[in-house]
Amino acid sequence: MSIGIKQIAELANVSIGTVDRVLHKRGGVSKETELRILKIIEENGYQKNTVASRLKLASVNKIKFAILLPESTSTSNYWELPRLGIANALDELKEFGVRGDHYQFAGSSSSSFRKGCSQIVLKNYDAVITVPFFEKECNMFLEASKKRKLKVVFLDTEIPLKYPSNFIRQNSHKAGMVAGRLLHGLVGDKGKYFIVNTYNDVGIQVNNKQREDGFRSFFKSLKKDVMIKTVNHPLNEALEITEEMLSWFKGDSSKGVFVTNSRAHLIPEILSEYRVSNTSLLGFDLNDKNLTYLKNGKIDFLINQQPKYQGYAAIKNLFNSLTKQDNADLDLDIPVEIFVREHFM
Repeated sequence: MSIGIKQIAELANVSIGTVDRVLHKRGGVSKETELRILKIIEENGYQKNTVASRLKLASVNKIKFAILLPESTSTSNYWELPRLGIANALDELKEFGVRGDHYQFAGSSSSSFRKGCSQIVLKNYDAVITVPFFEKECNMFLEASKKRKLKVVFLDTEIPLKYPSNFIRQNSHKAGMVAGRLLHGLVGDKGKYFIVNTYNDVGIQVNNKQREDGFRSFFKSLKKDVMIKTVNHPLNEALEITEEMLSWFKGDSSKGVFVTNSRAHLIPEILSEYRVSNTSLLGFDLNDKNLTYLKNGKIDFLINQQPKYQGYAAIKNLFNSLTKQDNADLDLDIPVEIFVREHFM
């Protein structure tokens, strides 16, 4: 196990200042003492005091983060959860001179995202936390960030990008496969399945599509002829029920509804209004509305992608990268965590 500068000084019977001069090659130490200190370091290893190093960094240069996330809307406050995690991490690191500035963009608008990116690159930030909703704009932002040596971490979703990138996210394809297994356990081979996605101005949201692909992959692996229908609706609009959709839901056969985002809470009222019975429902995230329906049994499963932790980990791990050159945790795969009503009984 490595030892610190204080232990080295004790073993060499010298002052901490003398060890520090040897470590930083500042001279003023006899050759005999220098060799004795270097031998102790070689035999025991040396562990730098990272806390002290961070404090020194903070006293010289404030660490500044830019956070660019979608704005909350009347239909979804999902993005308040990663913001809360970010706020907690910033509070823990404030003594080290860390601060964060928040920017927002309209979640369905690539031009709004591009505007936020343009504002950030004009300022003197050390790192950025954002989401990869728009491939073209993200590639442009990464190119500009690379020129400025600006570290970037993406939350929530992973997409192929032009430059090597860091993602803190849940594997959406895997989560979709888990959703398929869970609903299949309730609905069976002879039931009907429905997937509900949202889309923005460039199409279906990427992680929604990845989850749908995973869901369909699970049923493909069963080699069963199962009916699966997909409903796509605009991100910032209410879900409208068409006559065709009503025809799908007719009958007493078992039905499974897979909502590929945090809006599963929209479905129970629709099912009630149109008197659709024998339906199992699965969605994502532990927001208050979803939890209400989970607790009363109208949502059967919620998959938690830990958005609060994603935000917290992004700040903490970027801080370690900036102060320790430790990039190991800039890329994190969040486990698929399943919640049922019994968790809250």
